[in-house]
Amino acid sequence: MKIILGSILLHSYLLGNESNPPNVLLITADDLGWDSLGCMGNELSGLTPHLDRLATEGLLLTQGFVASPICGPSRQALYTGRLPQSTGMLGHGNQPPKWWNATRNNSLTQSITTKLLKNGYLTGMIGKHGSQWCQFSAPPHGRNDQTGMGRNPEKYTQFTKSFLQRAKEENKPFFLSINTHDPHRYWARHPSETIEWVKNMLDGSSWQEFRNGKPYPDPETTFDPADCPIPAPYPKEEKIKEVLATYYDSVNRMDQIIGEVLMVLEKSGSKKNTLVIFLSDHGLAWDLSKWSLYPSGVRTPVIIRWPSLIKPGQIDSSSIISVVDISPTIAEICGLDELVGTDGKSFFCLLNGKKKAWKRSWAFSCFNYMNNDPKIDETIDAYSRTLFQKFDQYRPSRAINNGDFCYVWNGWADGVSTLPPTMLGEFHSLLPSLAKNPLDVDYGNYLQKRDFIKYRATEELYELSNDPGCHKNLAKEPQYKDKISEFQKSMKNILKKTNDHELNSFLAYTEKSKLYAK
Repeated sequence: MKIILGSILLHSYLLGNESNPPNVLLITADDLGWDSLGCMGNELSGLTPHLDRLATEGLLLTQGFVASPICGPSRQALYTGRLPQSTGMLGHGNQPPKWWNATRNNSLTQSITTKLLKNGYLTGMIGKHGSQWCQFSAPPHGRNDQTGMGRNPEKYTQFTKSFLQRAKEENKPFFLSINTHDPHRYWARHPSETIEWVKNMLDGSSWQEFRNGKPYPDPETTFDPADCPIPAPYPKEEKIKEVLATYYDSVNRMDQIIGEVLMVLEKSGSKKNTLVIFLSDHGLAWDLSKWSLYPSGVRTPVIIRWPSLIKPGQIDSSSIISVVDISPTIAEICGLDELVGTDGKSFFCLLNGKKKAWKRSWAFSCFNYMNNDPKIDETIDAYSRTLFQKFDQYRPSRAINNGDFCYVWNGWADGVSTLPPTMLGEFHSLLPSLAKNPLDVDYGNYLQKRDFIKYRATEELYELSNDPGCHKNLAKEPQYKDKISEFQKSMKNILKKTNDHELNSFLAYTEKSKLYAK
């Protein structure tokens, strides 16, 4: 086994366990808000008992951030350790775009699953597929009919049992990626969660019906809307609670799936030597969360359990972790050579008590495409700064989050261009009716918020200690001039370092803003 230079503790551990290298169980939730777990402060009783227990058995990192608030680019970054602009995986649809391929390539891109496979690991996946660079010992178990649309605990249990048994029979360490579709929309018992929607999702495949007529069971919970916490970006309205109750029920079903998978792991006898990592791919599927770069869209809890090395009961609320750091960390723990060309670094020092060695002070996230239509893509031979004006599915935004502040640059927000209908969700549609009799007097004008969701501002800055929901944009406030300059400098550096195609647009904006300031 190849042992890379690093912590003496890890080096000694690996040398003593070459015949029994660590297993890896990587678990992701789909569209889970960072504050939707009990261990992250959510006060809804009985919401996530299994993940809460997992957090007490290891380390809870509360300041994790994903690379993009849309699942495809976010998951690509998770498995490759590279940001979207580095891989060309900029959104859904035709990726990389034709114009990206014209000047760059992603030949340096590797995935942690393929590296582990080539180093003797049995690798598998159930749920959403991770990346075109991911190779597995068997084809990913990702079709909706295979997973009960990612909502059937029994499907996940059966797959996990079979996979762990195979690892034992072949005498191999394993990497298993468990990806629930909960709490992705449509949420449990939501009016839009219809049989017709299920049929469309299954695309003609048959299924074994549960009592609800669907290929998955209803959650075990039926939360009372009155008890449901409202995340900071949204107004305190009964209608909001009513809809969020269906979301929280889906969160509970996600937790049930994860709990049953963890039980299978424990019964297999592999718990002690298995590194378990849990995170979300981005925030909940509402405006101002999913598709947005505020903490509600890109922040995630990161839970890590490894009984062989990590002491239980730890909470780290200050260290900033980016999703691109996870694959380099897995590579180091498993004794692999470093992944080539990653935009992240291993944070193993946070796992072995050497916290001071961790230097990351902020995390970068971005948004590019919603859906890149192949026919339109074929007509765009080269990138231009006016691409967002030609194609409404391209809405370039960049952000830096450091736990104290959130800085966002929306390169498309010119006061005229809007988000496309595909990025205007249920919350946006609820605001007109709520505005007729607004109950949350502290929230501000509901219709102005609706317009803001649609148009945004070119530059945004929020002080999170006073404004966790990102309501008051401080970018034009004179007292924050130095803070803006600091974030602009950091943004320029990361865009240069990653050869981001939006670099020149950002530089042009900052030069223009300096002229206005004079």
